[in-house]
Amino acid sequence: MKSRERVIQALKHVEPDRVPIDLGGTWVSGIHAKAYYELRRYLSLPEKLPTIIDVGQQLADIDRDILELFHIDVIDINRVLEPRAPYPRKYRFVGIDSSLKEVSEYEFWTWRTPYGIDVEMPKYVEVVEREDSFIGYAEGKPFGKMPKTGYYFWGLKHALADVKTIEDVKKFDWDVGKVSDDVIEVLKKKAEYLYKYTDYALVNPFMGSPVALGAFRGLHAGGQTLRGWDKWFGDLKFRKPLAEAILDHIFEVMFYNIKKIIDAIGDYIQVQVVGYDDMGVETGPQISVEVFREFYKDRYAEVIGYVKKYSKAFTFLHSDGSIFPLIKEFIDIGLDIINPVQISAKGMEPEKLKKTYGE
Repeated sequence: MKSRERVIQALKHVEPDRVPIDLGGTWVSGIHAKAYYELRRYLSLPEKLPTIIDVGQQLADIDRDILELFHIDVIDINRVLEPRAPYPRKYRFVGIDSSLKEVSEYEFWTWRTPYGIDVEMPKYVEVVEREDSFIGYAEGKPFGKMPKTGYYFWGLKHALADVKTIEDVKKFDWDVGKVSDDVIEVLKKKAEYLYKYTDYALVNPFMGSPVALGAFRGLHAGGQTLRGWDKWFGDLKFRKPLAEAILDHIFEVMFYNIKKIIDAIGDYIQVQVVGYDDMGVETGPQISVEVFREFYKDRYAEVIGYVKKYSKAFTFLHSDGSIFPLIKEFIDIGLDIINPVQISAKGMEPEKLKKTYGE
């Protein structure tokens, strides 16, 4: 059984010949450059600098020898290493703002990271050393801060931290998060090529161009990113009209992007990410079922419904932690894939999940 067929069978709840395997297929199933470097060394594979595919998280693109060695079935259509679409490094995605950037074939530079290895960084990224940290700049704009003992970049500020009224929310430049036609064109060429010339299951983890890390990658995470965690939880409880106004704009951008993406590549991909939206912590959900139903359920149902109506792609939601009470809600809105199933979190024991949710 080939990889694409294997993954589709599993997602249809039909037992394939073996469990499908993913490494690097999404921004939440990848591997840090340090760990990747050590893995290659442990396996006695040819030494090479990790190529950074997600600058914010410092994730490495996965080389073809690793894909083959571990029988990986799933790839990100935006990868820049072999096998790739015929637009290798001229266009690539990064974790800074998740937009396609023009980087010529050899425009990389070597950065000696604070975590002790050299990596290939895209040339449009500049890293400036400060006394206690490194500040990352993309095309001259700061995007994150990495401590001298750090492994990845943190976001610098919450763009809507100071808004007080719905009118303040309206004044924000929401269009900055909408995906451009140029990005969609390249995305389509990549997906079509990989669909025709590889047997991998194809995932599109790209959802658009957030103004800040995570701003339009999920409804709950978007509120947290734009407002800050403390203010966003306060909004959901005490300032509901303000929360609704912010969510209306986040949803508008997310739905705009998903429609354009699915209309362009829905015939080629097998999995589309619909949210990176942690709703749990180690000991329980971040939000109640009631809050999910009030603010998020209908909005996610509309996004998932569009993907299912206009493509054959399965839908993927990332949500860490203890989310047991929310799983029924995810099933109700037609979600196919939860990533991860964090069995180390409270209430997420495999036996309990199987007993409650069956097939």
